[in-house]
Amino acid sequence: MKILVIVYNPADLKTIHQLLASPQLPDSEIRSAQDLSSGLSILQKEELDLILLDLDLPDSQGIDTVRAVRRHAPGTPIVVLSERNDEETYFAAHQMGAQDYLAKDQLTSLSLARSIRYAQERIRTEQELVRKNRELSNAYKDLAETQGKLRQNLDELRESERSLREMTQYLENLITYANAPIIVWDADLKITRFNNAFERLTGYAANDVIGQSPAILFPEGQRDELMDHIRRATTGKRWESVEIPIITKDGEIRILLWNSAAVYGDDQMAVSSVIAQGQDITERKLAEETLQRAHDELEVRVMERTLRLQEMNTALQTEITERIRAEEAAKMERKRLYDVLETLPVYVILLSSDYHVSFSNRFFRKRFGEADGRRCFDYLFGRTKPCENCEAFSVMKTGAPHRWETTGPDGHDYDIFDFPFTDTDGSPRILQVGIDITKRKRAEEALRRLNETLEQRVIERTDELAKANAILNAITENTPAPIYVTDREGRFVMCNPAMLKIIGRPTSEVLGRTLIELLGPEVGGSITTNIQHVIMTGNTETFEETVGDRVFYSIKTPMRDARGEVTGAIIVGTEITELKRAEAQKQNLLERLQQFAKEMETQNEELQRTTEQLQQKRNELVRLNRALLESEMHFRSLIENTSDIILLLDAKGQITYANPSMKRIGGYDPERLIGRDILDLIHPDDVSTVVDAMRIATAQHVARLHFEVRIRDSAGQWIFLDVTGASISRGKSDLGFIVNARDVTDQKRSEEERNRQIASLEKAHREANLYLDIMTHDIRNSNNVASLYADLMLDLLDGTERIYAQKLRDSIARSTEILINVAAIRRIHTELPRFVPVNLNAIVNEEIRNFRGASIRQDVPGLMVLADNLLPTIFTNLIGNSVKFGGPDVEITIRAEERESEVLVSVEDNGPGVPDDVKEKLFHRFERGNARKKGEGLGLYICRRLIERYGGRIWIEDRVPGRPDEGAAFRFTLKLANQDPTP
Repeated sequence: MKILVIVYNPADLKTIHQLLASPQLPDSEIRSAQDLSSGLSILQKEELDLILLDLDLPDSQGIDTVRAVRRHAPGTPIVVLSERNDEETYFAAHQMGAQDYLAKDQLTSLSLARSIRYAQERIRTEQELVRKNRELSNAYKDLAETQGKLRQNLDELRESERSLREMTQYLENLITYANAPIIVWDADLKITRFNNAFERLTGYAANDVIGQSPAILFPEGQRDELMDHIRRATTGKRWESVEIPIITKDGEIRILLWNSAAVYGDDQMAVSSVIAQGQDITERKLAEETLQRAHDELEVRVMERTLRLQEMNTALQTEITERIRAEEAAKMERKRLYDVLETLPVYVILLSSDYHVSFSNRFFRKRFGEADGRRCFDYLFGRTKPCENCEAFSVMKTGAPHRWETTGPDGHDYDIFDFPFTDTDGSPRILQVGIDITKRKRAEEALRRLNETLEQRVIERTDELAKANAILNAITENTPAPIYVTDREGRFVMCNPAMLKIIGRPTSEVLGRTLIELLGPEVGGSITTNIQHVIMTGNTETFEETVGDRVFYSIKTPMRDARGEVTGAIIVGTEITELKRAEAQKQNLLERLQQFAKEMETQNEELQRTTEQLQQKRNELVRLNRALLESEMHFRSLIENTSDIILLLDAKGQITYANPSMKRIGGYDPERLIGRDILDLIHPDDVSTVVDAMRIATAQHVARLHFEVRIRDSAGQWIFLDVTGASISRGKSDLGFIVNARDVTDQKRSEEERNRQIASLEKAHREANLYLDIMTHDIRNSNNVASLYADLMLDLLDGTERIYAQKLRDSIARSTEILINVAAIRRIHTELPRFVPVNLNAIVNEEIRNFRGASIRQDVPGLMVLADNLLPTIFTNLIGNSVKFGGPDVEITIRAEERESEVLVSVEDNGPGVPDDVKEKLFHRFERGNARKKGEGLGLYICRRLIERYGGRIWIEDRVPGRPDEGAAFRFTLKLANQDPTP
């Protein structure tokens, strides 16, 4: 040990050197200085273990000397030396950073050795407390920030859920109040939805038909045929503009033009329901039939007239009569056709080649008024010349029908059909039919805007989920506290790096094993017993547990599944080894002080016996008085220089003696406390504890008492004391009490702070699990609803709007894929591995069927491998990875072959391949190749975790060796069914 002695007086310096050479002190290497500047020069050059500092130096006197030395050696223990025992100087030195104080005239080898050990231990304890407080403060700040972020994420999640509910309600209203009839039936051919437009069309209320078969809506003679259409739609076949008759409640038959779409269940395989939208075309069909009948009748009339003309060659009068009758019949037919055109809910006009409207029906006249001989571009648009690029007159050039859309002068949108037409005089005409589609266009625009909003919200929600997962993983992976999870049998299902460091093994050797297997029955047995106790009771409890030479404060919480059943335990630990050592050292010092007290009591008894014998041994009086004086000085020196408070109380509890520590700790002048009742200083809530202790000590005479009590210091603050006491008695006479009290205020505050930190950590852990459960469950439900409406929009929209709807459905699918990956990771961490023989060929074939339209071939024999129900996840991610990044023309090959005790599986594709510098990174969490498309980076990470769980390994090679741009080959190994699955 290196000690620097800064003392001016050579005699004092010599004395200190002699004392430091005594057997009570360890071998020391001593440096000396007689002034402050020389001592500071030594401090700049060397690292020292202790400084003995005189306050009376040539170049510095008093407390400023301590301040100067502490500034140059902030972490080195300092013992102050002074000419006299001055309490004021003692406390000032402590405030400046000195660890102990000694008067030069009271220096002994024992007192110097005790002071050196005390100073070293005190500064080590202070530094450790400062470090622990700093760590606890930082941990508290981190936890507070994390809690704030989690609360913010929860608020944002609630806002997103509210918006999603509003959007869902909007879509519900859109279906319910849409002008087009909409009906939904389930896989059991039962009607589940029947909107208002359908009610108005059929006369049935929704409650009358929900739960019934769609057959009640079909005419009796066509029910079997139409129900076959219904069944085929339930298998996934779509209707594209299919005409199906509907019978109303009043018996009227209406013709509807149908489109349908299948809604698939969670497995995306089985159809859960079918949604169909209809357009009532009864009036149009009637108009078409009327036109056809009129045309047919006109043809017949022309034939009849031709025959009659031949007869008129021989009978002119008869011909004239018949011709008049035919003209009258033609007028009647023309009038009938005119009446039909007048009642149509669409406009019909005839345009001549010079832009005149030669005919217009009532609908057209009502919308645009009478032409009055004006040309169409004049009275419709107020123009002086024809419109540029008039689409209607393209029929004149092509001679073929033409369909187009435009906005009319009345601000309405029209779907226009133009047909070439020849008038009765043989002149060319354009027959134009216009259907008002304004409401449909507005609905499409609203759906487009809704689609853009929904897509943006889905993207934002996906990013929020990824951030929340990253925060949760960062807390677990980076906390210095050991955290692990076990199942009901005590086997590890998850542990963080801090726990792996304690066990001293990698994750692959820890997961699936028990603490008894990893740490042995002596250490792991007691910890496992505590875990089983928590699992059986279902209550969170705390334990102190020892692992080797380290002590941990452990919080064990039962882990429950969705049904509330305990499936295992979550354990969070805090190391308290240093705290336990400090407590043990304090206890050792306390026991030594008690031993000194007993020795003092023994000396008092001997003194009493000596006094009784004094009359018979007067010749020994001088020697005995000298021995008594030396004993008293010894114990007084011990009592006055100890850092603990020592009090002597009489039988009534009044103070008869207080050592100098009462001034340092409580701020009271010991002399002024003489005669004061000790209960005046005690906290009211602790008075009963002290009174009971004094009564017990009085009743049992020599009973040793130990308790904690609060006293008020001179500044009015409450301080905590750890009190040890005993009664001083002789025979049956009680003389009073001796009390030893140690200041444990800082320790109590540290314990309170530690308890707050532990409670905060437990709360953060519970909130993190709660937030993850809420996000996983609620977002998945919301995604299912949003996906249903996205499918509905895909069926209802065309063109650009359909592309937006497709993007919406793809975004929802990506969000669902992320949730599935998160659920898979949690299952890996929480589910107990139970491996059984699995047919590899059957698994591969089943997964290939899930990727319809992809070019996949397989060469996998019927090998039995050891796995569980998570094995298909590997092929889902690897095949999906190739399909996603390989493009529509990618070709995928799956192979498997037996090699000794394992099976080598390859999933190869001819896509863009994987560069060498990113091959290994792809299997790490949230890592993506720089040449690949956007993804969340979890799929391949899950594959690696699952394959390692099965005792295998996974890697990436070039499909064509040395040519990474010609495709990738993902290869992994599995154990045969007759092999041990333990990693």
